[in-house]
Amino acid sequence: MATVDSFFVIRTMQALEVIAFQASSAPQVAEVLRVDARTARRLLNRLTAEGWLVRTEGRVRMYTLSLRLVALASHFLERTPLTTAATTVARGLHEQTGGAAYVLIPSYRAVLVLAQCAADRASRPHARELIPAHATAGGKLLLAHRAPWRESVLELPLERLTERTIVDPDALRDECQLTLERGYGFDDGEYLDALQSIAAPVPGESGDVMAAVALSGPPELDVAARLDAVRAAARTLSELFAEEPLARAA
Repeated sequence: MATVDSFFVIRTMQALEVIAFQASSAPQVAEVLRVDARTARRLLNRLTAEGWLVRTEGRVRMYTLSLRLVALASHFLERTPLTTAATTVARGLHEQTGGAAYVLIPSYRAVLVLAQCAADRASRPHARELIPAHATAGGKLLLAHRAPWRESVLELPLERLTERTIVDPDALRDECQLTLERGYGFDDGEYLDALQSIAAPVPGESGDVMAAVALSGPPELDVAARLDAVRAAARTLSELFAEEPLARAA
């Protein structure tokens, strides 16, 4: 019985993960979860009845996250000690360098901006924003350190955001290898025109890279010259993460 319950819980969380990325039908969820479409439909309808999903009616029924689940995730991100630590580090890096500072974590084909601090509130990316992993310094850094995730990202076409965005899978693999060799990520107008960014890894206790600290700004800021400051911020964040039970369980 415990095995059946565990299977149901795991499949429920996986279904929510699929739908968090994009609205999906029961057959689409079934394909990702590798279960029968009827099984997926029963699961999704149960989640809808409990208020975790919203179902559109029509020839093809699509499922999306409900505001209940969105609010739950928002409260978690806002209150977790990890966000507090990331915000502190981002603020310190911004004050030291004058550039826009970020802390990024992996999220499917994108990276999530866990914290951001910049002089201009309109500066992108914003806190809690999902941005393409392949087009940003922090995203490429995380892709470089997570081979299985990288290959899942490369299974689908890469979006071209600017003329400099790398959209060829083999070219991105080469870029990730270069990132590993030099120990930091860099992008030059690949996410937004006339914006450069550099990123350093935040190692976890087991040696894996759990996040990235990034600094961005116009070419005249010369973010590459501030690599030492970015690396120091990443070390500080790693130390703060190590102090938090949530970080060790992540």
